[in-house]
Amino acid sequence: MSTIATMEELKTAIRELEDQDYVNEQFMRRRVEEIVYKLKPVNIIKNLLHDVIKGPETKSNLLRMAAGVATSFVIKRFFKRWS
Repeated sequence: MSTIATMEELKTAIRELEDQDYVNEQFMRRRVEEIVYKLKPVNIIKNLLHDVIKGPETKSNLLRMAAGVATSFVIKRFFKRWS
Protein backbone atom coordinates (compact mmCIF):
# COMPACT_ATOMS: atom_id res chain seq x y z
CA MET A 1 0.00 0.00 0.00
CA SER A 2 1.35 3.41 -0.91
CA THR A 3 1.68 6.37 1.44
CA ILE A 4 -1.20 8.83 1.40
CA ALA A 5 0.09 12.39 1.22
CA THR A 6 -2.93 14.57 0.44
CA MET A 7 -6.57 14.82 1.48
CA GLU A 8 -7.61 13.94 -2.06
CA GLU A 9 -5.57 10.73 -1.94
CA LEU A 10 -7.15 9.91 1.41
CA LYS A 11 -10.66 10.41 0.00
CA THR A 12 -9.81 8.26 -3.01
CA ALA A 13 -8.40 5.51 -0.80
CA ILE A 14 -11.51 5.60 1.40
CA ARG A 15 -13.78 5.36 -1.66
CA GLU A 16 -11.80 2.40 -2.99
CA LEU A 17 -12.04 0.62 0.38
CA GLU A 18 -15.79 1.32 0.57
CA ASP A 19 -16.23 -0.06 -2.94
CA GLN A 20 -14.25 -3.17 -2.05
CA ASP A 21 -16.27 -3.55 1.15
CA TYR A 22 -19.51 -3.37 -0.86
CA VAL A 23 -18.29 -6.01 -3.30
CA ASN A 24 -17.23 -8.29 -0.44
CA GLU A 25 -20.57 -7.82 1.30
CA GLN A 26 -22.53 -8.70 -1.85
CA PHE A 27 -20.39 -11.78 -2.38
CA MET A 28 -20.96 -12.93 1.20
CA ARG A 29 -24.73 -12.33 0.91
CA ARG A 30 -24.91 -14.49 -2.23
CA ARG A 31 -22.82 -17.18 -0.59
CA VAL A 32 -25.05 -17.26 2.51
CA GLU A 33 -28.15 -17.47 0.30
CA GLU A 34 -26.62 -20.44 -1.55
CA ILE A 35 -25.79 -22.20 1.71
CA VAL A 36 -29.27 -21.61 3.13
CA TYR A 37 -30.80 -22.97 -0.08
CA LYS A 38 -28.59 -26.07 -0.02
CA LEU A 39 -29.36 -26.75 3.65
CA LYS A 40 -33.13 -26.91 3.17
CA PRO A 41 -34.21 -30.49 3.90
CA VAL A 42 -35.89 -30.90 0.51
CA ASN A 43 -32.73 -29.88 -1.31
CA ILE A 44 -30.52 -32.10 0.86
CA ILE A 45 -32.69 -35.12 0.01
CA LYS A 46 -32.88 -34.15 -3.66
CA ASN A 47 -29.11 -33.75 -3.94
CA LEU A 48 -28.50 -37.00 -2.06
CA LEU A 49 -30.80 -38.93 -4.38
CA HIS A 50 -29.26 -37.26 -7.41
CA ASP A 51 -25.76 -38.27 -6.28
CA VAL A 52 -26.89 -41.83 -5.59
CA ILE A 53 -28.66 -42.26 -8.90
CA LYS A 54 -25.96 -40.47 -10.87
CA GLY A 55 -23.27 -43.04 -10.05
CA PRO A 56 -22.64 -45.68 -12.77
CA GLU A 57 -22.56 -48.57 -10.31
CA THR A 58 -25.78 -47.44 -8.70
CA LYS A 59 -27.90 -47.97 -11.79
CA SER A 60 -26.79 -51.56 -12.18
CA ASN A 61 -27.14 -52.16 -8.43
CA LEU A 62 -30.66 -50.74 -8.45
CA LEU A 63 -31.58 -52.93 -11.41
CA ARG A 64 -30.18 -55.99 -9.65
CA MET A 65 -32.08 -55.15 -6.48
CA ALA A 66 -35.30 -54.62 -8.42
CA ALA A 67 -34.79 -57.92 -10.24
CA GLY A 68 -34.12 -59.67 -6.92
CA VAL A 69 -37.23 -58.22 -5.31
CA ALA A 70 -39.35 -59.12 -8.34
CA THR A 71 -37.95 -62.65 -8.41
CA SER A 72 -38.54 -63.09 -4.70
CA PHE A 73 -42.12 -61.86 -5.08
CA VAL A 74 -42.83 -64.24 -7.96
CA ILE A 75 -41.31 -67.23 -6.12
CA LYS A 76 -43.31 -66.49 -2.96
CA ARG A 77 -46.53 -66.25 -4.98
CA PHE A 78 -45.68 -69.50 -6.78
CA PHE A 79 -45.08 -71.39 -3.55
CA LYS A 80 -48.21 -69.97 -1.94
CA ARG A 81 -50.29 -71.54 -4.72
CA TRP A 82 -48.68 -74.97 -4.21
CA SER A 83 -48.87 -75.05 -0.45
